[in-house]
Amino acid sequence: MKRHILGFAGLAGAVVTLVLFAPAQSALAATPSQPAFNILTSPLPIKISTSPGKTVTTEIRFKNLNDTPEAVKVGLLRFGASGEEGAPDLFEITPKDKFGSWVSFSPSEVVAQPNIWNTITMTIMVPANADLGYYMAVTLSPASSVTDPGNGASLKGSAATLVLLNVNTGNEKRSLNIVEFTSSKGLYEYLPTTFNVKLRNNGNIYIAPSGNLFITHGGKQVATLDFNQAGASVLPGTNRTLKADWHDGFPLYTNKIVDGKTIPDSHAVPQQDLKWDFSKVNKLRIGRYTAKILVVYDDGKQDVPLEATVNFWVLPWKIMLLLLLIVVIIGIGLFSFVRGLVQRARRPSIGQRHGGH
Repeated sequence: MKRHILGFAGLAGAVVTLVLFAPAQSALAATPSQPAFNILTSPLPIKISTSPGKTVTTEIRFKNLNDTPEAVKVGLLRFGASGEEGAPDLFEITPKDKFGSWVSFSPSEVVAQPNIWNTITMTIMVPANADLGYYMAVTLSPASSVTDPGNGASLKGSAATLVLLNVNTGNEKRSLNIVEFTSSKGLYEYLPTTFNVKLRNNGNIYIAPSGNLFITHGGKQVATLDFNQAGASVLPGTNRTLKADWHDGFPLYTNKIVDGKTIPDSHAVPQQDLKWDFSKVNKLRIGRYTAKILVVYDDGKQDVPLEATVNFWVLPWKIMLLLLLIVVIIGIGLFSFVRGLVQRARRPSIGQRHGGH
């Protein structure tokens, strides 16, 4: 199978589209005479459930963010999961991918005017013998290639939208389990904390789990987090790790942002600033905490709950040392004051010292 390669920032746009399921933007490196290919797509992702022999349609919308018209063509690829973080692999359609002949687009090419939403209608004619899940990526790319005058290379970029098609035949098997539930660290100085939930899909159809994460301290519940709000799916026969963050604390580490951009360090990890919002001083987190994850999925008959727990510590040691120092200073001051009072109380008065003479 030939893997489809998306060029330059187009690859970044596709990855953002497919992994994060957020509005995606694809930008192609510009030449002096040609602006960048800059497309925003919506909605993301598209999930379709139908029956064999049915014809279904869905709309794919996109906007040209350039100041000049852009000729855009529509294409179709197959996608699969790569690794456990949800990164997609895109592949060219082969004869084994029967759905390639089921799909048509109207129109298949558009001259997109600047900053105007365009609508593509995707029609899927599902045959009577179709079964289970089909995983497609609809691509939007320049209708004509751009040539780099420096070396004559053809530069291409594209944005992609996931389409997950489920054909209900009664043969679906939905089975999910929690492989691992961990905190990224066992000990934090300050929030946020990051929780990783590794899930395994043992069925034959994709599953989009939901649920909540409950955090307790000293037997008291202190936070409830929504799990998988983005609706990310776990493909059959794969593992996927989904994350949840707990930010409700004082003080709080946040990404360093300059001019609206996150600033990375030398390892491409966002730099952190410690934010002191004294209106939240009552949310100073100290001690041992327990996080319990409740994952729920539909097995086709009922909602199935899955549970796991993990313990972690939050010890703001700098604040604790400062408080300890203050306590020590106050203690020394009180001790000196009390000792002075005692010494004065024990010291005989002048009359007592000369009494009897």
